[in-house]
Amino acid sequence: MSVGKDGLVQGVGPPLDLEVERRRLLDEIVAAAEPAYRAFTAGILPTALHLYGVRVPDLRGIARVWQSVHPHVARADLLALLDALWEGRSYEERALAMELLGRYRRWIPTLTPAQLDRWRRQLDNWGLTDGLGTAIMGPWIMADPPARLPYLDALIASEAVWSRRLALVATVPINRGRASLPIPDLTLALVDRVQAERDPMITKAVSWALRELTKRHPEQVAAYVAANRERLPAFVVREVGNKLRTGRKNGYPAP
Repeated sequence: MSVGKDGLVQGVGPPLDLEVERRRLLDEIVAAAEPAYRAFTAGILPTALHLYGVRVPDLRGIARVWQSVHPHVARADLLALLDALWEGRSYEERALAMELLGRYRRWIPTLTPAQLDRWRRQLDNWGLTDGLGTAIMGPWIMADPPARLPYLDALIASEAVWSRRLALVATVPINRGRASLPIPDLTLALVDRVQAERDPMITKAVSWALRELTKRHPEQVAAYVAANRERLPAFVVREVGNKLRTGRKNGYPAP
């Protein structure tokens, strides 16, 4: 390992030819495409991005093999490759970028807000938004909560619906994380900011964030829902209430 000018530990692998690697990964995406799965995905995930129809396990397999070939890739090269994939025209290229970063988790805490901003400003669907929030942004915040939790306040104030959803979704891994870290007050404050919205991409994220919070702070969530039941969407009140009573959002106990 070596240390870069920014003081961060770098990899020591040989330099990457970024265009060759990007093209090779895209070829693997194309080879794994399934027309039937593409049609299914198009029906549940509206996006302006091209869809090839590659299943998540196959994307993870591509990422796993790439890591095995490049175990010591330099941090700067990896991040440049991720940016190149995010600039691609397909959903799968961006999803693969996140899978690759997940294989080098030690570098998630080293991301900068500017890097995250580049990616989140290109979001246009719930699949990539939820992946970025749960797999990348949540762990990034957990690496330095005092400095990074305010980033969620900036996101929830954004005019972009996907950034607002991202703020809510990122609370899920944080509230699911180590016992000392849950952020019930901040989570509820974020929900307050969007509780009047009725865009399904926001209301579904509100339900998800509140349901996750019930696992460690059920009384606080119950009190919040009771006090705001006239302002929250009816289905959110119902799903969170079901979760509190039965542990499941549909209200049916687990078999």
